[in-house]
Amino acid sequence: GIGAYLNRLGQRVIQMVNGPMILTGFGALNKVLGKNVYTSQDQLGGPQVMVPNGITHKLVQSDQEGVGAILDWLSFTPKTTWDCSPVLD
Repeated sequence: GIGAYLNRLGQRVIQMVNGPMILTGFGALNKVLGKNVYTSQDQLGGPQVMVPNGITHKLVQSDQEGVGAILDWLSFTPKTTWDCSPVLD
């Protein structure tokens, strides 16, 4: 859905294992289609869809793990505009 598209506009997307990224629920889509095509939100925006499609960059189990991923990514940015990016040894 459009919700997943908007997430992809960001530089990095973190998704929790049990958190589908969708805008329109499966019930509404089934109603529009006139038949039961989808049975869950995960079919529309679950990790099994978003990770292989490149929408989700990091899949995490918890909010704490997600914050850790953000801090890890931020460690690669320069401290100021004039500094070089950190280099791994």
